[in-house]
Amino acid sequence: MAGVQAKLCGNCGFGKDDECVKCGQPFATIEAQLCNNCGFGAAGDNCVKCGAWVGSNPVPAKLCDLCGFGSGKDNCVKCGSWVG
Repeated sequence: MAGVQAKLCGNCGFGKDDECVKCGQPFATIEAQLCNNCGFGAAGDNCVKCGAWVGSNPVPAKLCDLCGFGSGKDNCVKCGSWVG
């Protein structure tokens, strides 16, 4: 994986650690990624939903099978660019 792991803050991820960050479907298992532009520097420590700093207890953002199907898992969850 060449990108940065996408994260949710405690508010956006509370009780939703298995929901797809894109569509909200339950049972998401594919790790969501950010491209190097969206995850550069401190931006990689911000929530992909609300933009708040995730703090010391980030919740990993995940994609469902439909949103992560094929090359979907290789695209930035924020801008859609190829992660590489």
